[in-house]
Amino acid sequence: MLCWPYLKRNIIFRIIFLLLISLVIVYNLNFLSSIDQFLNSSQKHLISCYFEEKHDNSLLELNPEEVTKNSIFFVETSCNHKKGINLSLRQGCAIESAANLNPNLNIFVLFVAPSFISDESEIINRFKIYSNVNLRYINFVKYSHNTPLQDFVASNTIATSQWPVSHASDLLRFLTLWKFGGTYLDLDVVLMKSLEGLSNFASIESNTSVASLVLNFDVDKIGRTVSNTSISDFASNYYANDWGYNGPGVITRTLEKICNTNLVTDMNKQKCQGFMVFGTEAFCPIGWTDWRLYFNTNTSDEVMVKLKDSIGIHVWNLHSKHTAINIGSKQPYGLVAEKYCPVIFSMAKSVF
Repeated sequence: MLCWPYLKRNIIFRIIFLLLISLVIVYNLNFLSSIDQFLNSSQKHLISCYFEEKHDNSLLELNPEEVTKNSIFFVETSCNHKKGINLSLRQGCAIESAANLNPNLNIFVLFVAPSFISDESEIINRFKIYSNVNLRYINFVKYSHNTPLQDFVASNTIATSQWPVSHASDLLRFLTLWKFGGTYLDLDVVLMKSLEGLSNFASIESNTSVASLVLNFDVDKIGRTVSNTSISDFASNYYANDWGYNGPGVITRTLEKICNTNLVTDMNKQKCQGFMVFGTEAFCPIGWTDWRLYFNTNTSDEVMVKLKDSIGIHVWNLHSKHTAINIGSKQPYGLVAEKYCPVIFSMAKSVF
């Protein structure tokens, strides 16, 4: 039979052990929470300009009355504009290609940063030859007023994102098309054909995903259905820790419902109630896993043949932004840029 001192000592050891385990669990939970808060708070500075007051010399604020039917929208959501609007040559190329090929459509480049146009900005100055290019400021909070995303924006949920700049771009593309209809384009899409006459379309980027890099929602019945479903999905299913969930994920889930199929390769105008889902050849002839082909001179001829029927190309800036285009080379991206954004491309001295 066990003696009482032994039992007492055993109980004490058990209690101490349980206390130690509890302390470890509490510490780990607090540690993980603090790490999570640090990660989230460490990203907040990337969107700090969204909540700054507009300055006297800031860009003109977008007036809804100036937006014409089937306008084309680009959205710049970085805060890299403290010393004036700062666009890269490649961003300028995307804008020029749209303006050049669509002279009868208004092009709006929307900035969330309340910045100004610097006299030293050569790229901005070159846009003056295109009368349809309009650079405008939008106030992140005010822009969402009286829309389905008003509460989401007011909650500042976007600040919890691991990628707040990208997710703000996702939000604003769906919100803009909900407000006005028209076409949204990423700033790394170079158009090769006019969009005039096209409406209600998207394009797949892979066998499992519809792209959000180019979207057109008309203000007709099917366009409004896609727009309303998309913006509802964004607000209801937003996920801060997944880069693509709130962009390609939104339009993919939306069209799965509207087209009544989970196979993006089966989506067509008939199944999708009149909404067109282009194949990869339209805007993504080169998939993201093969993005280097846009920079490879050895396979240039084959790639250019592959691009000949495309409406535009998406060059996967997330992966390719640090890869150079050497002026005079046969790199496919450079050949496309030279032809479809000649004014901006001519500004490059040795590297585009």
